[in-house]
Amino acid sequence: MAKISIVIPALNEEKYLPRLLTSLTKQTRKDFNVVVVDGSSKDKTVEIAGAFSSRLPKLKVIVSEKAGLPLQRNIGARATRGEWLVFLDADNTVHPYFIERLECFIKEHKPQLFTSWFRPDSEVSGDAMFTLIANLFVEGSIIFHRPIAPGPLAVVRREVFELVGGYNEALTFGEDYDLTRRIAARGISLQILRETLYVLSLRRVRKEGKLRFIRLYAKAALLVLLTKKNLDNVPSYVMGGHFYEEKVRQVKQTVIHQ
Repeated sequence: MAKISIVIPALNEEKYLPRLLTSLTKQTRKDFNVVVVDGSSKDKTVEIAGAFSSRLPKLKVIVSEKAGLPLQRNIGARATRGEWLVFLDADNTVHPYFIERLECFIKEHKPQLFTSWFRPDSEVSGDAMFTLIANLFVEGSIIFHRPIAPGPLAVVRREVFELVGGYNEALTFGEDYDLTRRIAARGISLQILRETLYVLSLRRVRKEGKLRFIRLYAKAALLVLLTKKNLDNVPSYVMGGHFYEEKVRQVKQTVIHQ
């Protein structure tokens, strides 16, 4: 069996993170560990994550003094020892057979870096079409030799991740494409597990509006296609659950659960 470590960066995710952790407690395969790396949340994210320690015995919760997706992912990777690193976003959920299918794919296809298909967090037809296009975008990135392992789910062999130095912590946008590009430069191909293994949260799309969201990613995609470089800084691209709430409760939290 592949030794799998799941890394989840979080910031003010007291509402969404429990859903992801609950979905991990329902896995058909239990041989994996989880590390939640919190970016010094102002809500109850750390406390709530720690409460899952009895249901996820191999859970570790770390608090970083600074917030940032690339930074928190790298911290999580260093805190685990799994042969495989699975990076998940805190606002998504996974199906009960998630770990099982990852293990089977690793055994059968011997990948070094891969991702999977996903579905939206609603039954709205427009959302289904949006995620279909997003799945096709990932497929197309391989065809056009601009592969991207999306941030919501990237699975990479640890030695490959360490070989390229992990995520670029200076980036605030496009860190997923940047990592994939550096791995591809080593002659390692992105593979796709063509099954729907996780549920993608569309809360950012709903917050910003589909048109604005599509414009941003179309601009980034065009730049990548023409120059192989991505947008590396989008000031409006904010990390954290507080971005989606009108009010955020200020709760002092310093406890770290291991």
